[in-house]
Amino acid sequence: MVIRTPDIIVAPVPDPTMDQISFWLRIMKEHSLFIKLGLPCDQTVLIAEAEQFYALFEMLEREALCIVPQTLPDFIIRVRVAVEQIWVYKRFILHSVIECRFVPNFFPLLIDHISREAAYFIKVLDKLATGQAMPPIDSIVQENVFWLRIMGDHAKFVRGLLDPSERKFLNMTDDFSREFDMLLAQARDLESMLWDFQATNSLRRFEGDVENATIRIRDFKRQALELLQNCAVLSEIPPLLADHVRREAEHFLEVLEMINQIICAQPVC
Repeated sequence: MVIRTPDIIVAPVPDPTMDQISFWLRIMKEHSLFIKLGLPCDQTVLIAEAEQFYALFEMLEREALCIVPQTLPDFIIRVRVAVEQIWVYKRFILHSVIECRFVPNFFPLLIDHISREAAYFIKVLDKLATGQAMPPIDSIVQENVFWLRIMGDHAKFVRGLLDPSERKFLNMTDDFSREFDMLLAQARDLESMLWDFQATNSLRRFEGDVENATIRIRDFKRQALELLQNCAVLSEIPPLLADHVRREAEHFLEVLEMINQIICAQPVC
């Protein structure tokens, strides 16, 4: 008699590398959709390109679920090529808008914003390709500079899409915009002052201020998403866009957690 033991189901172990890649693939896919929706209807070629990019990143997003260590290097190369292509596409659109070739239904700063994110994704891929999950400590402030500008942009975009009657939320977005602009200016000062130091108490205090501000804007975005889903706020903000910026705030908090681990590994922590 053969006794069969039940199959043991082992839950997959989270892979930080694939988590980062999957996060940014979804971001790039949604950028394609936002661009398509904001282009004038007569820009048929650019609209078709946006649709092609959406399909491409959706395909890569599905493939990411099946990647194993042996196929990761080749996958990173393919993703990098796709991201480089969409970066060129975004910069072309930005230059076309600045030169008044057409008037889109989005801010030029938004296209600059999402092209900066594509450039950042390329840097992330290059680090992952060499096994480096996070930048060395001497570039921590540069990481803050990137993300603080992203968070400040979000506050400005949300403000521009709110109905003028939503005075409470307009004031909140103004406050967030000023706060992140101030933190960005401080980060740029620290970037020049701390370039030859590993860690200081000032940097630790600054990271605490950044984390607190990011938690608050993340919570604001969560509230905004809920209100939009319940048709309880007047705006031009699609719920997907609100969820998009919420996820980016969540991701920044994950980056800050890794940064804090690096800082706390220093002798004076």
